[in-house]
Amino acid sequence: MKEKTKKLIAMGKAIPWNEIITQKAVWVIAGIALEIGASDFYAAPAASALLAGVSGKKAWFVLAGGILGALVHGFPAALTSIAAMAIVLAARIIPDLNKVTLRAAERFAAAAGACFFSRIAEAEQTTDFFTVVIAGLCAGIFAASIVMLEHYSSKRGLNPNELYVHTLVGIITALGFLSLGALNYPVVNIGRLVFGAAFLCVISRKGLVWGAVFGIPAIFGLCAANFEMGAGAAGFAVAALMSGVFIKHGKIARAAGFVFCAAAGTLVSGADEGSLRIIIEAAAAGALYIFLPTAVIRTEIGFSDSTATALLCERLNFAADALAGVESGITAAAETLSNKYKTSPEKIAEKAADRVCRSCPKSMQCWGKYYELFRDEFERLIEQLRAGYTVSENSISGKCADICLNPSGVAQAVTAEYSRFLSAARDERKISEMRRIYTDRLMSTEQILRDLSRSELGHISDKAAEKRAEMLLRDAGVKKPRAFVTVGANGLHFEAYGETEPLVDKEYLGSLLERTLGREIEVPEISGGGRLYRITTNGAARLSAKLGAFQLPKGQNSVCGDCYDTFTDSDGIFYVILSDGMGTGSRARVDSAMVCSVTAKLIKSGISLSSALETVNTVMLIKSPDESYATLDICRIDLNSGECAVYKAGAAATYIKSSDKLIRAAISSYPTGTGGKISVPAQRFTVSAGDVIVMITDGAAIDERWLARELSSPAKPEEISKRVAKAARSADNGKNDDISVITVIVGENSPY
Repeated sequence: MKEKTKKLIAMGKAIPWNEIITQKAVWVIAGIALEIGASDFYAAPAASALLAGVSGKKAWFVLAGGILGALVHGFPAALTSIAAMAIVLAARIIPDLNKVTLRAAERFAAAAGACFFSRIAEAEQTTDFFTVVIAGLCAGIFAASIVMLEHYSSKRGLNPNELYVHTLVGIITALGFLSLGALNYPVVNIGRLVFGAAFLCVISRKGLVWGAVFGIPAIFGLCAANFEMGAGAAGFAVAALMSGVFIKHGKIARAAGFVFCAAAGTLVSGADEGSLRIIIEAAAAGALYIFLPTAVIRTEIGFSDSTATALLCERLNFAADALAGVESGITAAAETLSNKYKTSPEKIAEKAADRVCRSCPKSMQCWGKYYELFRDEFERLIEQLRAGYTVSENSISGKCADICLNPSGVAQAVTAEYSRFLSAARDERKISEMRRIYTDRLMSTEQILRDLSRSELGHISDKAAEKRAEMLLRDAGVKKPRAFVTVGANGLHFEAYGETEPLVDKEYLGSLLERTLGREIEVPEISGGGRLYRITTNGAARLSAKLGAFQLPKGQNSVCGDCYDTFTDSDGIFYVILSDGMGTGSRARVDSAMVCSVTAKLIKSGISLSSALETVNTVMLIKSPDESYATLDICRIDLNSGECAVYKAGAAATYIKSSDKLIRAAISSYPTGTGGKISVPAQRFTVSAGDVIVMITDGAAIDERWLARELSSPAKPEEISKRVAKAARSADNGKNDDISVITVIVGENSPY
């Protein structure tokens, strides 16, 4: 048991230490390479530019590499580079600005200033001055591009189809190889060697589009540093593309094909001078490509992620169309049956007369000579029954009583047929209601399937991160974990399933996942139970939402009839769901808990809000034969954009305190369970850090002026909810119902 506990605390196996060590070494090598290259080529960005751009602990490894690279040149030449890095470190003491564009501008100024002021003393001629200015601009652009790319990759996720991603990658690649291309030695050119291996990795893993995004700027940077080396790099690019014919045979075959194509191209071009050098560089690049962890893209026939997604969407739409056809068929059949078996008071009279008069010897006389008389008499008897009176033989009046031989039989027949008519009408209403509920359920299910077919499943699937996350979850006690990591326009989304829940709390699990995924994330949500558990989280959003709730049951009740739930969905949308059941106590709690539970589960599953509300309304209708009403109050906050929407189905007002204004959101609508199509209107706002949202049930009467003063004073959300609930209880009608108050304070994001 102790060993298990130590394992859970340490999580040694869950952390990819070999990859962490490799990443640290890469940053050190990058610092060394940029520093040496910038020393050899005066206008290239140095390690100080990289130091200004990167964030976190990576900066220390870049600094170490930069110092080592500077020391290669000895003193006093090393002092210039070390001085530039010192200037950047001094600038980084200033706290980071929240807005990425301002932070990028700050790092631009730090990198450009460090490069300019450390080198300007060595400028002796006008051309040297302009070279220093160009070097400063290159360093600043390099640092700013790294800041922007790092921000988008960690906060919003990288969409490989976006132009800004291609642009930032191109700028960083061009300026980086501007420095690497200057590392020209008698045996090899480091820039061209690195380009060959990196270009092979990029086109093998990402395809030709990303190969162009990386390759063209890299060749441009190499040409700017050394035109002859840049031209050779273009030959490497052609050789890498031609080696694609060997891709189905694996990495070794492709590397060998790359070396062969590079050597053949050199010999065919007639470039005898330096041909041996190019072959050595190609061989070294091929060997480096073999040992790099790269997943080769194969051309085997099969389904890609996009193909499988498209197929799934089409199947969901097909199923939705089938349900729509079933709903139409049920409606048509119901109309046909209703018309066929539909009855009326006139038919009641005909059936009663047929039942009692068929065997009477005077039936031909009564329904021949006196047809109008007896028809009016039967209809009068039916109207008497409809008015609530009973019918007996004494109810038959006038000439009909003198002619009729069996007045008691007539009275019994009319009463019996009218009873059958009422019973059939009740059954028809029940069948009609159940048919409506069933067809509404089919329509809701149809809409759910169409919602799922339109939902985005992410742009990029990070398979390596999924494997690391599954290892972590397995060590955390999750049995048979399956993890899915996607990065799209809305940022990173993590979703995992397992047969058991983690043995650690979700805050600690979140910190471990953050280290494993290499990104800031929200605190994970753990849901489910029984056969399957689900763990979800998203990349850290711009805003956070802190919630505090306080509930007061009516009178001596120990159970409050209100229920609430809160969660964050896969798009970084924060939901608060509040429901007030009909009545008070445990009976009301059943209804409100059901509304909250069903609504939350459907929204978490990716169902649209309108479809979820239709389903909740149907569930409440068929839950029990008794009337079951429950209000529904939903607050939806996009933690990335700050967009807030309030949805109400018979719910009380919601208050939003923004700056010095108190906004009241109150919409007239019916609660769930009332029957018919439910339409829940919404009011939309934009919230920012410092805003306060207060949701209440209809048992709370609030003085809005008092509430505005209370919300102006800083306090924790739990304290605000408690004060508001107790103030509502002391009001005139505050003791007649359950009271629930939920307070949400919007702030800047800080997940841990």
